Amino acid sequence: MKETTKEMKNIRLAIILTSIVALLSSFSFTVTTFAYGIGDNTIPILLLYPTFILSTILVIANIRLGYFLTLVTSLTYLILLTSEVGYFLVFNFQNSVLLAVLLLPYIAFMTIIPLTTLYLTQDLKKRKLFQLGAVILSVGFFIFAIIDRQNKDYYGNIFIDADISGNGEIILNCKPGFADSRTFVIKTKSEELEEQIKKYGEFYQGSYFLQNTRISKNFRFTELKSITIKQFGDNKLKNQLTWSTNELNGNTEFLKP
Repeated sequence: MKETTKEMKNIRLAIILTSIVALLSSFSFTVTTFAYGIGDNTIPILLLYPTFILSTILVIANIRLGYFLTLVTSLTYLILLTSEVGYFLVFNFQNSVLLAVLLLPYIAFMTIIPLTTLYLTQDLKKRKLFQLGAVILSVGFFIFAIIDRQNKDYYGNIFIDADISGNGEIILNCKPGFADSRTFVIKTKSEELEEQIKKYGEFYQGSYFLQNTRISKNFRFTELKSITIKQFGDNKLKNQLTWSTNELNGNTEFLKP
């Protein structure tokens, strides 16, 4: 590809420098992914890093394929990391380490997309449309990372010590684990829930122990709105029950993701 103007040379230099920043800053979470994994995204992220190294080398050599490969790789990184970045911005922004190893490479990948689009579309008649679209796409990922947390369900397990009184009232003492002192209480009446507690719970000294109770927690950004009991152990509930924050009495801080 011939660089006919000083502007093109500057854009290419900006792509190279931003790619190097992205490579260096993303090395840490790539190694962490290799060591511990992050679910279904583990293999894609491990494959992306060497691909991005290759694309950066091709850009340095000024081979056109390198720009396309850099564009696709950066876009894939944004797709895979947006959820993690959203969690960081809402719940863990005070973590300075993640600021360097997660947010910095994310911003670098965001920057690369409009830069490579700008470089590749210089000779097109509708280049401004493509360039504007690239900017909107990059910024849109960042906005979505935050907006997605406006109404989000998170999942986890808790321990429940359930008491059933003679009049059918059920008192659920919920805590992170059996020996943990952090507890919140739910009072409810439900014949179906009572049957399932008796069926799946472990009866001990007048109450029922429900290990590994699966729940979903609905948050509006950092504010807990409700919880829903999904299953007792491996047994899914037919009718899942939901309680709002006002119905949870006690310490609910441990429910934060």
